Amino acid sequence: MKCFVHHGADAVGTCRACNKGLCPACAQDLGHSLCCRGDCEAKAHTLHSQVAQNGVILAAQRRNRFIAPVFFIVAGALFIAFSSTSSRAGFGLGFGTAFGLGFIAFGIVVGIAGHRHAKELQRNA
Repeated sequence: MKCFVHHGADAVGTCRACNKGLCPACAQDLGHSLCCRGDCEAKAHTLHSQVAQNGVILAAQRRNRFIAPVFFIVAGALFIAFSSTSSRAGFGLGFGTAFGLGFIAFGIVVGIAGHRHAKELQRNA
């Protein structure tokens, strides 16, 4: 491979930001990658920080995937509890109870979907 700027010089690597071939005169070593001198340094630093934060984001996603399902299930239970204490005599399904059951069902669906997504991420990692 030849340098993108100096066509006669052999490339020693490719730019992290634009993927062009770089000779020693054009390359800027950032410690974690090579980039075009001056032009792509900021973008290469940004790409490196994004890749470095992927692990942090994935760990937070593993912890936080239970928050939404638990919230919906608890909210549904509260809807049912408050609607049953204020309901009139009768066996009809009130609005609060139906709403609560919907929240609980949605919480279960979100929990199952999150669990399947986490398994898929773990399988692909």
